[in-house]
Amino acid sequence: MMLVRAGAVCVLAVVVQLAVFVDVRFFGVAPELLALVAVLAGAFGGPERGPIVAFGAGLLWDIYLPSPLGVAAIVYALVAFAIASLDAGLFHDSRVQLVVLAGVGTAATVIGYALLGTVVGETGLVGTRLLVVAGVAGLLNAVLAPLAAPLVRWAVAEPERRVAVAPRRVAP
Repeated sequence: MMLVRAGAVCVLAVVVQLAVFVDVRFFGVAPELLALVAVLAGAFGGPERGPIVAFGAGLLWDIYLPSPLGVAAIVYALVAFAIASLDAGLFHDSRVQLVVLAGVGTAATVIGYALLGTVVGETGLVGTRLLVVAGVAGLLNAVLAPLAAPLVRWAVAEPERRVAVAPRRVAP
């Protein structure tokens, strides 16, 4: 059932990416919704579920991209595993942590995609603008993370981890 939910979330992300963010850009950069799904899958799905969902998201995105098939899938899975491994030692009750993980994870996927794409023969991916693209995409996904998090959590988290992230309440 998890794969069906995750597949539906990935397809929804592709549709929104291609229908909305194909024309909406900030500083010439669009949000990377499938990278966001991959990063959040790592955070909510853990090191076992997260990379599998991220690989599927990357493979779905690879079908659209002109690069060799599998580049985004490999990078997304690796970043999701890194996020899941890092996330295991962090607290799970902070929206700020979620936003930071989404931003840094997205920047890592953009840079990793460019580096791996260059290794497999793609040209023009690594250049002076790469850090700007990675930074802006990371910032945009950090802003979108609180909106996407409940959907990705529903799709990939084990039942006991599907509880919403709530801000801490300080007793008066």
